Amino acid sequence: SLAGSTVNLDHERSMPMPPSAMAPEGSACNLNGRDTQQVSPGVVGQQHRLTRSLISVGSSVCRICHTNTAKEALISPCRCKGTLAYVHLSCLERWLNQSCRTYCELCRYYFNAVETPRYRWPESLRIWISHPRNRRNIESDLLILTLLTIVTVGLAAVCFLGMRYFIIEGNKIGISKPWTRGAIWFFLTIVILGYVTTVYLLCRDQVSPWYRWWKSTVNVRLVVDPQLLRRRPSDESSQDRESHDGSRETATSAVDTS
Repeated sequence: SLAGSTVNLDHERSMPMPPSAMAPEGSACNLNGRDTQQVSPGVVGQQHRLTRSLISVGSSVCRICHTNTAKEALISPCRCKGTLAYVHLSCLERWLNQSCRTYCELCRYYFNAVETPRYRWPESLRIWISHPRNRRNIESDLLILTLLTIVTVGLAAVCFLGMRYFIIEGNKIGISKPWTRGAIWFFLTIVILGYVTTVYLLCRDQVSPWYRWWKSTVNVRLVVDPQLLRRRPSDESSQDRESHDGSRETATSAVDTS
């Protein structure tokens, strides 16, 4: 009965519930951006009783903030059903922005969303470098680049400054001047190519993760049908009840006829 359901709901509200029990069953969404933790059987039982009490009085709550206020209407923007179907638009947009998604992680429904970059590239670069792990990686790569540059410049200086000496020594052992000069230039080419390749790989290892992070960090704004905003969950639940009652009456009449 409705009275009994109201008493049950008040009783459940008076019981203290741990934070992990505040997430709806089977939901991977929460505002902290982490997956829902497993709860004990006792907490699950309390959650089931609370869910049955909410359903019995015909009320629906947002699956993210677990409230149902008159300030903002509940909508059902994806294919989720039951107690997980309804959500506030502001709660859903905040969750999508924190998780960097444009789809429902439960039913994999892709929302009609407009994505805009959250940061300009100078600001995103500053934020990326300020992270301790990224800063350590950059410092280590800069150290490698400095040592490699010193070695490369030293080898090039030895080759250029000592080319005349190498040519004279080559003539003493029977190697002509063009062969000696060609060998030195070939060695310099290999050194410079190795240096340029290493610099490219170091830069790519630093720029690629930052670029992917910058492109994936966006502000998500959902484009929702106005008809969906004007629809109340109570209307949908009443329609579901009417369809369920109609199907039950049809089945009863079919049994009586047979």
